[in-house]
Amino acid sequence: MMRFLALALLTALSGCATQYFRDAGAAPPPASVTLETWPHRDLWVGVVFNGEKIGFTRRTLRPAADAPGLYEIESEAAIRLRFLGIDKRVNLHALDRVRPDLTLATFAYEHEIDGSPLKVSGSADGKQLKIIIEASGSKEQRTLPLTEPLYPSSALSYLPVVRGLAVGRRSRFSVLEGETQKVAEAEVEVLGWESSPLFEGPAFKVVTRLLGMESTSWISADGRPLLEIALNGVLISGLEDEASARRYLVEASLNKRDAMVDFSLLRAGPLPEARAAARMEIVLEGVPAGFELPSDGGQTCRNSRCVIDRTAPLAQGDPARYLKPTLAAPSNLAEIASLAKTIAAGATDEDDRIARILAWMDANIAKEAVDSFTAVDVLRERRAECQGHAYLFAALARALGIPARIVNGIVYSPEHGGFLYHTWNEAWIAGRGWQPVDATFGQPRADATHLKLIEGEQPGDLVPLVGLVGRIRVASVSTRAR
Repeated sequence: MMRFLALALLTALSGCATQYFRDAGAAPPPASVTLETWPHRDLWVGVVFNGEKIGFTRRTLRPAADAPGLYEIESEAAIRLRFLGIDKRVNLHALDRVRPDLTLATFAYEHEIDGSPLKVSGSADGKQLKIIIEASGSKEQRTLPLTEPLYPSSALSYLPVVRGLAVGRRSRFSVLEGETQKVAEAEVEVLGWESSPLFEGPAFKVVTRLLGMESTSWISADGRPLLEIALNGVLISGLEDEASARRYLVEASLNKRDAMVDFSLLRAGPLPEARAAARMEIVLEGVPAGFELPSDGGQTCRNSRCVIDRTAPLAQGDPARYLKPTLAAPSNLAEIASLAKTIAAGATDEDDRIARILAWMDANIAKEAVDSFTAVDVLRERRAECQGHAYLFAALARALGIPARIVNGIVYSPEHGGFLYHTWNEAWIAGRGWQPVDATFGQPRADATHLKLIEGEQPGDLVPLVGLVGRIRVASVSTRAR
């Protein structure tokens, strides 16, 4: 069994971790393993993030009782950690039904974050993929054509074993990633046959690349996953028994460390009067090759140097599609439309309507690090973190005929002495263009310490951030007040 003391030590020493893994000589020939003969039906895995135990995952493989010829991969995950002082809870449950070759037949995923629910279900018949997404007050259906075999992301734990583990073998698969509701290409490569004091016996070293993330696993010759490392050693998973895996509930309740903030904070400054900044010049280090920092309106980026000028002309573009209701911002719901009408009663123009929305949200929605999937979650809980505030602002603005989009980036936090990842809005003002609006800070024109990185409100839109968090740093920054 894995000892988390050793795993935490590995996290701290990730820069010199190669000493823990050594070539084990000639690898054995590929084992003949099928889903019918799979030897490890039920596995419990503990999860360590940034040196702190935060939860567990469980995965079970079994024949489908009511569907001869199909198999079920049932996955469960429970995560608990502190973020900005809030005790956050994440629960995930997934049930994939697959054919003997592991291609996807049907799926049903249930996600719950801080009490907000999301369900994703559907089927794949080899020709098309049908997806149904349900959240509080919202439902969305999609149909996507398929041109190659599709696998669930849970099958990535089984595919290299069923295909035959052999050093040097590289495979590509089209997979459905349930948390982002995206079909993406996964690459699996067997790099070596290694031994380590962190697990019993030698194992195949397998690297999996998916959605910009790379994880390294060590898998025994018969398919037993022994250890997995991701995010450059920050996220570590290892086998445990059920009692040890579930013990995290007590440990997490005693853990006062803000592991997420420690990992994601870009230390910089201090920047005086950050909320009044009209201009910022910032230089980033560690931006991955191929990631282009956006330039539009008052933000101009060249390579890794950006200037944000709130006195510059606003960004232009086509606002029409940002009036439509979406899963996250269901502006067509009666409760949203009625509330928006009440808030804006008597308003004379877009600026007045935006100001009234911000004032109402400031008075009625608490600013807490509580996640949500839709604006309806925010109204129900009457509290939300920045993303929830952006969802609700977008829904209310669209209900009033103001196009609003959601953007993600970093913003300076005087309380934490650096930049944190943040979500805000851009609202279309007729005759002027896209104006940055921060509902969390109550700013009808967001201050210049907001550096936009990407645009989008669907989980899949946030995937590019995966390659940035924990990697980029602030090399220099300066601001000028209004």
